[in-house]
Amino acid sequence: MTSRTGLWLELLWDGQRERTEILEVLDLPGHRALLTIVNTRRPGIRMAWVYWDPDGMRLINEWHRGASATAETEQDEGDAHRIGVGEMSDCFTGDWTTFQPHRDVEVRAGGRWHRGQLLCRYHGPTEDRAVVTVEVLFWEPDWQTMVTYKRMYRWDAQAIRSPDADQPKPI
Repeated sequence: MTSRTGLWLELLWDGQRERTEILEVLDLPGHRALLTIVNTRRPGIRMAWVYWDPDGMRLINEWHRGASATAETEQDEGDAHRIGVGEMSDCFTGDWTTFQPHRDVEVRAGGRWHRGQLLCRYHGPTEDRAVVTVEVLFWEPDWQTMVTYKRMYRWDAQAIRSPDADQPKPI
């Protein structure tokens, strides 16, 4: 029996990039092992334990899982407001803008700015009311690496900005 961790793993397997969910994590002396399903493009499902390698793997935490990043647990005034279930639903009935390529941004969480990529903006009934989808990189001390978190935030030019901005600018 395996449990779901809420973490997804992107790894290079047989020369192809693969994205798969981590089912279990096992800390061993000197290594961290991850149980995951591999070779999903081939017949049959094979699970394998792989050693965590921050140079060849990337961790992703999907926003709908609800897990907070370590940096998000230290809330500070001026941080970006994360959208909860059913919140600001009027923004999802109108137009939206997707960003291809994704636009680099910084998001304020835990009183600090974190790098991210703006994926989409859902326009609300007024210009100042909108929701944005962002992939944010947070340092996770348990993993000793950056983890990508998908987030939906209430649009706020004071809490989400261009990375080269000394002053917040509209996106």
